[in-house]
Amino acid sequence: MSEDLAGIIEELIKSGKGDTVRLQNILTAIKNSEPVSFEDHQYIETLTQPQPSEVPSDTMQDVTENVSEIPSTSPEISEPAKKSRSKKYASIGIIAAIIIIAYVGLDVYAVNNLQFRPHHGQQTAISDTEITIQTDACNPSYFPATFTTYEIDAYYNSDIIEKATVGGSTLSPKSAATLDGIFAINKQAVNKIGQTNATFDPTKATITTTVGAPIFGFIPYSIDKKYDALDFQNRIKNPPPGTFDCFP
Repeated sequence: MSEDLAGIIEELIKSGKGDTVRLQNILTAIKNSEPVSFEDHQYIETLTQPQPSEVPSDTMQDVTENVSEIPSTSPEISEPAKKSRSKKYASIGIIAAIIIIAYVGLDVYAVNNLQFRPHHGQQTAISDTEITIQTDACNPSYFPATFTTYEIDAYYNSDIIEKATVGGSTLSPKSAATLDGIFAINKQAVNKIGQTNATFDPTKATITTTVGAPIFGFIPYSIDKKYDALDFQNRIKNPPPGTFDCFP
């Protein structure tokens, strides 16, 4: 091993690499069988490692010039192409607007055509002024209908004397469901009528139905219909054809 190291040092001295004096001292120590320090071993290793070849400056200049002549991979977009792209985006926006308007229109159409009727099921008293009720809801259209509430308000003059509130649902096309609700009497308004000692005049009574529904699931809107009390009562007792088209 020492002979190999001595040969390496002699080659370094002949080639003129490194510190000749230091190398000569290391060589003398090896020949005298003296130990070589770790630092001297590292020094010799650094001298024997191959050095990266340097690229001539004129070659680098040629490479730089050649690179500068390579055309860009992202050419500028021509003006006609920009106009075509703008028209494409405008067309997409118009199509999206049409879809949105159609969706809203169909949703409103389906909700507006919902049909309701009392469900003749068991009723439970909640309090002296409230009882549970059930209502059949029908979606006769070919589009799904989503609504949040169905309300019936009975007015006498300008006072609400009765109110029915039914929870909403999402009805598939041509389908029906039975929904739960609450019927409540406005005790104060009823007592007010009784205190006047006047005969109940049905012509002063009106019924308002309200279907509450969300557009896009969060924008509220409502569909209101108003009836005379007698007309509404007759429609409940003897519903005309087309009043409820889902099932008997």
